[in-house]
Amino acid sequence: MRNNFMSGVVFLFASLLLPAQEKDAGFIKAFSNINTAVLKAQLGFLASDHMEGRKAGEKGEIISSDYIASQLQMFGVAPGGDSARMNNSDDPLTVNGRTYFQNFSIIRTTPGENMEMTLIAREGATTKRISFENSVDFYIRYPDKAMEIEAPVVFAGYGFKSEKLKCNDFEKLDLRGKFVARISGYPGFAREKLSLSELVAASRDAESIARQMGAAGIIEINPEPSVAGFQPTGKFINPSSREQRRYTSPVTGSYRLPENANSDPFIKIYVSAGTGNELLKDTGSALAEYISESASSYVSPLPVIKNKSVIVKTDVRTEVIKVRNVIGIIEGRIKDQFIVLGAHYDHMGSSGDYIWNGADDNGSGTVGVMTIAKAIMETGIRPEKSIIIALWTAEEEGLLGSRHFVRNLPYSKSQIRLNMNFDMISRYVADDSPDKAVITYNSSLPVLRSITESNLKKYNIGLDPDFQPSDNPQGGSDHRSFVEAGIPVFRIKPGHREEYHTPFDEARTVDWDIMEKIVKISFANVWDLANTEW
Repeated sequence: MRNNFMSGVVFLFASLLLPAQEKDAGFIKAFSNINTAVLKAQLGFLASDHMEGRKAGEKGEIISSDYIASQLQMFGVAPGGDSARMNNSDDPLTVNGRTYFQNFSIIRTTPGENMEMTLIAREGATTKRISFENSVDFYIRYPDKAMEIEAPVVFAGYGFKSEKLKCNDFEKLDLRGKFVARISGYPGFAREKLSLSELVAASRDAESIARQMGAAGIIEINPEPSVAGFQPTGKFINPSSREQRRYTSPVTGSYRLPENANSDPFIKIYVSAGTGNELLKDTGSALAEYISESASSYVSPLPVIKNKSVIVKTDVRTEVIKVRNVIGIIEGRIKDQFIVLGAHYDHMGSSGDYIWNGADDNGSGTVGVMTIAKAIMETGIRPEKSIIIALWTAEEEGLLGSRHFVRNLPYSKSQIRLNMNFDMISRYVADDSPDKAVITYNSSLPVLRSITESNLKKYNIGLDPDFQPSDNPQGGSDHRSFVEAGIPVFRIKPGHREEYHTPFDEARTVDWDIMEKIVKISFANVWDLANTEW
């Protein structure tokens, strides 16, 4: 009797352990299959010249999205895109009447031929008008519609704000209804005190700060003699402006989603050094002098532009471009709770003899998401929570793919527990810091840090994390679409190197070891988050 009782207890205990053991074994098998060879095989294709830079709406984007969808189908990930049309039902990438593609349109606006910029300088009863030449003295990026506007001009130095260095060029300025003029890039004194990622963020944030302060537009002063041939649309202006502007950006015009019925009135103007000096004339400081002073120390107070305004007239052309996200879904036992693994697969296209292949930006993040999807399916175990695999387009045009996705969720926002965003995960912060990475996440979810720390130790992943929790995680990537919708986010980002947004962001520049570490810790994290309560 005792023996029968003990046998029953052992059998019950073993039966309880078996599912957990199977789950652990399945995870370890999939985890061990994440390696550099797997990453190289996928990135080598996506970042090849054959993809022509993966620009939204162009041939390379279509081929890339077909490749991504075919990979997800091969892994066993179910399609989560549009319902198939009748004439589409035999498409090999259609499963059970559903496709992997979320099709939508974006609107592209480009400058017309009749663009004008005039400086009005008033002194007593005298008014002086100076007209500038389009594409030589100035270039207007953001004309969503034909308009004419006159506004006073305020000089904001580099438009540089850094809490770390206790610098804020905007602090004492009133920008409401005015054009704010800033020098492209960042001051020389900051280069030795901040990381490249921090400098990039400071330069990028200048425009958003100007918008928040009610500016009518921003005037970016190019330190070079002319705006002809310079890169007007990159997210980041390289401090070596002469080198940066050897390559004209293939992304031109402004873009928006059709549902944005109210066009953006904010205007962005790029001007030459000569135009900048006309703005600064009679302030007691010339452009070269200000740049030289800023090279060694923070300049305060700023030169003050008095009694000057700028008149801008815009003329535009508009076209509709068809694009598509790639969406897959791994259905969990809980069908109404989702974790979204996302990355943008588009890049900047080509121009002249150059192709912007975007290996790091963002072939790396795309491959990271695909590899994690593959690993989840390789476990052979259905997760508890459902996992959405989302590869977005048109990020380079203003996060449009992820915004369309978030605005058209087939679920309530409360059902999306977390977005894990993968963008530029394959470069060292610096060559002497091969393990460092910034981890950004919502401070309301401290579990994200504890799970990451636990898994780094448990699986011996040599990553040196810099945790940066925030109530409002910043950054110029697709996680912002979720932040704006009140959905928590998590992002791991290592370096931001000089090849960013140039034709030299190639697979040969990738630091494969940091990419492999980020994919491994992310797989471990999402597996835990999908299978535990938090």
